Amino acid sequence: MSKAPLVELGRFSIRHKVILLFFLVIMLPFLFIGYFSHSKSVEAIQNVSAAISSQMMEKNARNLDNYLELVSKTQNEIMYSADMQNLLSIIPSNTLEELEIASKLIQYSSSLSSNSHDYSIRIFPIDPSRYPTFTHSIYHNVDVEKEEWFTDAKSMKSPFWQLFLPEDNEVLYKEPILSLIKQLYGLEKTRPLGYVAADIKVSTLSDYLAPVKMLEQQQVMLIDDKDVIVYHQDQSLIGTSVASRKLRDYLRQTPAGADPIDIEGVEYMVTYAPLANNDWKVVSLLPVSVLTKPVAGIERVSVLFLLFYFGLSVITVAYLTSRFTNPIHRLVQAMRKVERGEFLFSVPRVSRRDEIGWLYLGFDNLVRRIDRLVQSAEKEAKDKKELEFQVLTHQINPHFLYNTLEAIRWKAESRRADDISEMVRSLGNLLRLSLNDGRELTRVEREIEHVRAYVGIQSARQDTSIRVVYMIDDDIMRLPCLRLLFQPLVENAIKHGTRHAGDGDAVKIVIKGSRKPDHLKFEIIDNGPGISEEIRSSLLSADQSDQSRRKGVGLRNVHERLVIYFGERYGLRILNREGEGTVIELTHPILCDEPAQAG
Repeated sequence: MSKAPLVELGRFSIRHKVILLFFLVIMLPFLFIGYFSHSKSVEAIQNVSAAISSQMMEKNARNLDNYLELVSKTQNEIMYSADMQNLLSIIPSNTLEELEIASKLIQYSSSLSSNSHDYSIRIFPIDPSRYPTFTHSIYHNVDVEKEEWFTDAKSMKSPFWQLFLPEDNEVLYKEPILSLIKQLYGLEKTRPLGYVAADIKVSTLSDYLAPVKMLEQQQVMLIDDKDVIVYHQDQSLIGTSVASRKLRDYLRQTPAGADPIDIEGVEYMVTYAPLANNDWKVVSLLPVSVLTKPVAGIERVSVLFLLFYFGLSVITVAYLTSRFTNPIHRLVQAMRKVERGEFLFSVPRVSRRDEIGWLYLGFDNLVRRIDRLVQSAEKEAKDKKELEFQVLTHQINPHFLYNTLEAIRWKAESRRADDISEMVRSLGNLLRLSLNDGRELTRVEREIEHVRAYVGIQSARQDTSIRVVYMIDDDIMRLPCLRLLFQPLVENAIKHGTRHAGDGDAVKIVIKGSRKPDHLKFEIIDNGPGISEEIRSSLLSADQSDQSRRKGVGLRNVHERLVIYFGERYGLRILNREGEGTVIELTHPILCDEPAQAG
């Protein structure tokens, strides 16, 4: 029966529990506090930044609205001035008159461009072909009538904004220009006289959109109602559509404010404010990583502290492991050896005066005491077995020797016959084979010879005929076996057979012997009356009264010797039915052939 282990090791060992405990007590709270502090700091920075950025964008939007409104009002004043009306109302009839009007228009345009509001005014007659000198001087022979915006101005009637880029005309537009184009009517408003464009350099818008120093990687842009970038620090993006669909959807669907958005794998804090007079929006994009940059220093310090505590935990666990758990683990291994019955080993010595040292010392003393007790018990068991062998042997030999000597005396007194010498010879062989030079083991063939000698003596000392048939396999004749096995069984069969035999009846005994896979099997079969069930069940039992033990001494002695010498698997079994004879089955182990026991 297997025993449960003293301590369940593996993943639930003390060492692993200590490591888990340190992680839960030190590392886990620190990780939680660090993560909580970091996340809350980032959240607070984002909220504050969003609030400040929203206020800034709203202020910038108001400033830009005011500036554009100022440009529009100034443009209106110029458009409805008497000088502008008079110049564009005259239709030149000849070249000289056209030259005079062109000179006045050039002079007037130059005067309009010298203002303090960083914008310029361009005049376009309704029919530029009538003013070739003016067109050539101002627009460098550009056919304005074929420009797309000029065509749109004729059809739209209402004012609109137009973005001119250097790639449209490198001569006219050295940099991106944002123009507010209005149609000019005469005072009588019967027919249009031309168009007036208020040109604002896009670079000028930076004074209103980014008046203060921006953060690193921050982008500020002006986006029109068609999602076209009108202003950006990077001029290469001016005139292009907003590339991010998420940003476009956000600007269309979300009210003005500030929210984090993932744009092409980078998280940005997006803030925007709409302009009051149109659907344009002032937008700010700032990477969240820039906002949380101050927290990165705290994060690095936290990581350093985490590594420090981790190293401290490793050192502490290593100390506890080497100082406490490893000695306990070695002691558990020693206990398992003792559990398996191994006592011939030395318990590890520890020079410690604490509880671990006392535990080792106590276990060492315990193992030594158990070892002494086991050795003492083994010696006592061996002495007891030898004594039992001697007692059993002496229970058989004196009784049989007495009966044999009585038979010889009776034969000698009753008649003087030659068979007396034969009996004496058989008796000598019987004694020689019984003693077996003091050895407990003999051979099967010597046991059979012993039975033959005994049967010869019994046949000579009584009148009943005894017939014994030997059916022993030849391959087991020289195998070792315990001595005095068959003679007591044959004696028992002869005694009970002759007691119930009638005149002329012979006692018939069959001795069978064969080899099984793991033992030798012998059967002693007689033709006697059999043994009753009540007696048969008690013959081989060790728990008997003194009166009961006097019955079947030979059978019980043979059985007990086999059990004591070889174990509970071997011994005798009585197989019979009452009135039909007796079968004694003897089971004996297969032993190695030992030449020292050959005779």
